[in-house]
Amino acid sequence: MFALVDCNAFFASCEQVFRPDLKHQPVVVLSNNDGCVIARSAAAKPLVAMQAPLPSLLPLIRQGKIHAFSANPVLYKDMSRRVIQTLQQFSAGVEQYSIDEAFLNLKGFDPTTLEDYGQTIRHTVQRWTGIPVSVGIASTKTLAKLAAQAAKGHPQHQGVFDLNRRPDPDAFLASQAVG
Repeated sequence: MFALVDCNAFFASCEQVFRPDLKHQPVVVLSNNDGCVIARSAAAKPLVAMQAPLPSLLPLIRQGKIHAFSANPVLYKDMSRRVIQTLQQFSAGVEQYSIDEAFLNLKGFDPTTLEDYGQTIRHTVQRWTGIPVSVGIASTKTLAKLAAQAAKGHPQHQGVFDLNRRPDPDAFLASQAVG
């Protein structure tokens, strides 16, 4: 059994940790040399497309409708380290998958409690690091990745989706676009 813990809008969330006044505000992070948008907070997604060039954002920035930050790789690496250290409290088997994602090996855990465990992980990471995360739980890493996308994309799951607890996991899998 595996969990994939995925930081939500990681670069934008890192910026918001150090600017709490921007929590729930539209925040974007720009690529090296501030060329285009590489990350968006949830509030920024309806306003700005990924890869939008900086000049197209200038009116929104001037009007105070979005807050733009230059990428800060040193900050993001440090915050990633903090998230991983927090996740190590929950499993001896933590495998960092990317700067904002990690797999947790949940072998031997009671499968009936994993959804609650996922909520505990979410709340602890948020409390200890300030970074919001989504948690997908499934029998393989690939399925855990898919479950994490469902956890993130559907508010009714409250940030945790345990594919194994679904009454008909095959129906859920059949509903997913493959590309």
